[in-house]
Amino acid sequence: MEALFTPTLILHITCGLAASLVGLAPIFTRKGSRLHRLSGRLFAGLMATLLAAAWLMTALHFSPYFLALSATATMTLFSGVRVLGRKRPDIRREDRAKPLDWIVTLGVVGVGLWVLFLVVTGQTGDLAAVSSALAYGALVYGGWDLWRFARPTDWPFSPNLWNYEHLAKMLGAYGAVLSAFSGNFLTFIPTPWSQLWPSFLFQTVTVIWIAVLIVRRRRSTAFA
Repeated sequence: MEALFTPTLILHITCGLAASLVGLAPIFTRKGSRLHRLSGRLFAGLMATLLAAAWLMTALHFSPYFLALSATATMTLFSGVRVLGRKRPDIRREDRAKPLDWIVTLGVVGVGLWVLFLVVTGQTGDLAAVSSALAYGALVYGGWDLWRFARPTDWPFSPNLWNYEHLAKMLGAYGAVLSAFSGNFLTFIPTPWSQLWPSFLFQTVTVIWIAVLIVRRRRSTAFA
């Protein structure tokens, strides 16, 4: 097992460092541009490889914290990419959730509930706070998607909802990379804040960014 764990860890760290750099490009480039799409695909590929390694390492050396982090990051990346194919479920049935969406989302919700059980029963040690936060994140993202899958045209659906979801989830995925990086390398920050500050930062950025987009769209509609 150790012979498999070490190269997997190296792959995981390498992809994480690369994703933390590449992930800046989709954030700061013009949305919809060629560079935005290409850098976004590269970021998604690095994240997918990183997460595959993370799941394998979690299976080899079980940790509730890494399980919760892997589940939440998987949810944000998977759903953030998949929502690009679910833009208009109101006019195209093929834009509604597929079986794969249901399977992955229900699996992540199950992991979130399991991690909370481990926290409550005292099996997460000094990582209880950050494990709980990650588990709740998995439940929030998963619960939201299950609602959207079951009632795709109900509130708060709008033709632009996919854009807000994509933004929130991909920023969440990038925040997960920074959380792992900070928790392992920025050791001068006390725990659990070394793992939590990227989540708080990007959640705040997400709310402000989406609010600005909504205001801009309403203004453009009002003056159209």
